[in-house]
Amino acid sequence: MGLLQKACETYDVMAYRAGIVYDGENVPLAPVSHIMARAQIEITLDQDGRFVSARTTAKEEPKIIIPVTEESAGRTSAPCAHPLCDQLGYVSPYDAKKHALYVDALSDWTSSEHSHPKLQPILTYVCGGTILSDLSGSGTLSLTAEGGPKDEKWMVCWIVNGLGEEWSGPCWTDQTLMKAFISYSRAKRTDTRSALCMVSGTVEPPAGQHPKGIIPINGNAKLISANDSSGFTFRGRFDQDWQAATVSYTASQKAHSALRWLVANQSVPFGGRTFLCWNPKGVQVPKVTGPMGRRSGGTQRAANPTQYRQQLKESLSGWKADLPQSAEVVITAFDAATTGRLAVTYYNELLASDFLDRLHDWEASCCWENGPYGIQSPSLFQIVSQAFGTPRNGKAELDDRILAQQMQRLVACRVDKTRFPLDIERALVEKASHLLLYEGENRQKLLFTACAAIRKYHYDHLKEEWDMALDKNCSDRSYLFGRLLAIADAVENSTYTSEDRRETNALRMQKAFSLRPMATWRLLEEKLVPYYKQLSPGLCQYYRKLVQEITDKLSVSDRDLNQKLDDIYLLGYYHQRAYRTEKDGKPAEA
Repeated sequence: MGLLQKACETYDVMAYRAGIVYDGENVPLAPVSHIMARAQIEITLDQDGRFVSARTTAKEEPKIIIPVTEESAGRTSAPCAHPLCDQLGYVSPYDAKKHALYVDALSDWTSSEHSHPKLQPILTYVCGGTILSDLSGSGTLSLTAEGGPKDEKWMVCWIVNGLGEEWSGPCWTDQTLMKAFISYSRAKRTDTRSALCMVSGTVEPPAGQHPKGIIPINGNAKLISANDSSGFTFRGRFDQDWQAATVSYTASQKAHSALRWLVANQSVPFGGRTFLCWNPKGVQVPKVTGPMGRRSGGTQRAANPTQYRQQLKESLSGWKADLPQSAEVVITAFDAATTGRLAVTYYNELLASDFLDRLHDWEASCCWENGPYGIQSPSLFQIVSQAFGTPRNGKAELDDRILAQQMQRLVACRVDKTRFPLDIERALVEKASHLLLYEGENRQKLLFTACAAIRKYHYDHLKEEWDMALDKNCSDRSYLFGRLLAIADAVENSTYTSEDRRETNALRMQKAFSLRPMATWRLLEEKLVPYYKQLSPGLCQYYRKLVQEITDKLSVSDRDLNQKLDDIYLLGYYHQRAYRTEKDGKPAEA
């Protein structure tokens, strides 16, 4: 119930926004007993219910707020009418059964003490039965040969004019109309047996059905099921459905409305799974799947670890300055296993300060030098796509199910401070050991991501903190062989012209080198002989001296010298590869 409680808390805090469209929002917060819907036809009436005009709405126009009953909000195949704005199949008399349901629903509201001046003109017009001919005559709608609408599911919304400045205008922006329906809906539930709401802790009429549509792409998937006609939701455990769990109508409406609003405006989807992170008080927090960002710090390139740490510190301070010490953050993920059921696949609540500290710690340990971009932390998506994607047409293609599962694993690793997954690190090392399959920026992106993951893995599992610059004193066997591989690559590359598109022998033999480093290095040395001859004497001497310095650190008597290299060889390769030269083309002596 924690998710529903936090969603209700969010709704109560943000209730002043309900029913109002704010700039910058994809979807407004819908009031209780209302949902968001996309209207295709807009009909304007006068105060007496006479047809004035009609138009079809554009696809890019935003959704509108419409009132719904508890039953109609969750309708699927069984007919159930909305009380005001509804589909042509309900509003027009073409389908007599649906039309009767619509007229009954609208009539009941219109005749109640919670009526509204807009309702009677709409009811009068609908009962006149001329909607299809009016739409056809105005060129708004084409009819079938039988005289029916070509698409019964087109939604109709209303504008009523001539009621004076206070009451005239669109129904979907009228706050007085929304409040009238909320009062009407509340009055309809007064005879319902009350029960303890397990979300709010109050005794109120429980919800018989719960809304759908929290996730737009899974429009019919429900978070809470109240079905006992099939699937045996509670049968065999309880005598009545309310004995399993009771959630009040008001709490259910608030929670679902808040979640729909949060998902529409703050969530991030990956592979069909939706990740959401928010503060119940409405204070902005970083997205859990993205970088922490620079709140008060600069956005300049971090050229060295000191600058990078300073930027992270400034960013952390900036976020914390806007969040009270008691502020909370809720992180959750949704996925639909079937078309009708929405699952919460991840949930966590923690103090905002702890959440920000964990984002900071992740970016401080999972980072690497990324060429001209300076030191960065790869995004979670970049880690997953590089680890499990298949290179095709310059991009990494990835199955949605794998993307969703692995993204959630990394979110949990980041938020719960668990250790970096071994299989993801191994997958990146394996991919980065086949650099020949990648080109240009994709090769650099893979190598950068792999090195950041290796650094993170060693930090989490072995308490090692690897520097992001060349360590000439490091005697680790894998690190040294990685440096040798980079030198072999550089020697051959130094002889290429700008027109040469050949891959070096070092890259072609990289995988074999990682499995049998000493044997492969001897082969590489033989292949480097003609390339050494093409270098200038100074450059040739420099590279030969560098190779000698590194090989001197390798013990010839070491029986493990030709054993498979571990992941650290990629760090040595990257460090040596990134070693810069001076502007005159000679290697730097530093």
